Amino acid sequence: MNLLRKWWAPLRARLIDDARLWWRFWSMRLAAFGAVATALAQWFPDVLSAAWNAVPPDMRAYLPAPLLHSIPVALFVAIMIARIVAQKKAMPDD
Repeated sequence: MNLLRKWWAPLRARLIDDARLWWRFWSMRLAAFGAVATALAQWFPDVLSAAWNAVPPDMRAYLPAPLLHSIPVALFVAIMIARIVAQKKAMPDD
């Protein structure tokens, strides 16, 4: 336990003031969603390909396959935008 306290003290000194409210930040929610989506896509690749094959062929012509690979990029951009936008509900209730 003492080793854990030694490791945690310098890390805690670098955290933002409201780090305990991490679950209220949209950037953290988007990052968690991206992590879950990426993990599911890696664990169940057949589901992703089945979903892609379930789309009618004429609609697939309008949606290029690389669109699926650009979803993580879009999530990272959304995370960056969410991090710089003021989030009034994320502030602690006084």
